[in-house]
Amino acid sequence: MKRNSIIKFLPVIITSLGLTAGCGAHLSKVDMGGKAAVEGGADTLNKSVEKNAVAVPDEKVVAEDVKPSDTGAQASVAKNYKPLGVNDELTKTAQESGSLYIIHFDYDKFNIREEDKPLLVKNARWLNINPVINVRIEGYADERGESEYNLALGDKRARSVEKYLEDMGIKKNRLATISYGEENPVDPGHDEAAWAKNRRAEFKIAN
Repeated sequence: MKRNSIIKFLPVIITSLGLTAGCGAHLSKVDMGGKAAVEGGADTLNKSVEKNAVAVPDEKVVAEDVKPSDTGAQASVAKNYKPLGVNDELTKTAQESGSLYIIHFDYDKFNIREEDKPLLVKNARWLNINPVINVRIEGYADERGESEYNLALGDKRARSVEKYLEDMGIKKNRLATISYGEENPVDPGHDEAAWAKNRRAEFKIAN
């Protein structure tokens, strides 16, 4: 091939190489930076596991069932997010704070509560119609208990939620988990009202 021909096609070759490299990017599990919970936690924690700790939903989320009900609603939200419907609160939350619905847990438990299941279903449906979005599930505990125990409990809460979303049809490679234990409380109080708020799992958009 003549030199002029090579120069002519050089930009195309460079562009192709750039696209190929970009396609290899993916979300990996979050490095917990030394904060990783001990696998299995304390013996007392394992003994507290109920027989059906994670309630599996009856049906997986199917993309065809959760298409936005009004395409005009997309104009009022971030251009990269597709809403569940008109005046979609979840999409507004994702747009404004980069997070999805938060769920909470009972004391010393990591099973999904009945009252929180509708929120998880909405999170799963939103993730299904926004397939390029990945999330980091952050598990937390209240201030009671040893730090190591709370890290293990936060980890189990995050993984319990991850399992629930997987059962709803969300691919595992879109989900990452991390435990912060008793760190970063949303309420600094030292009573049951504050502790109930701090026993939670948060969903942070990771891309």
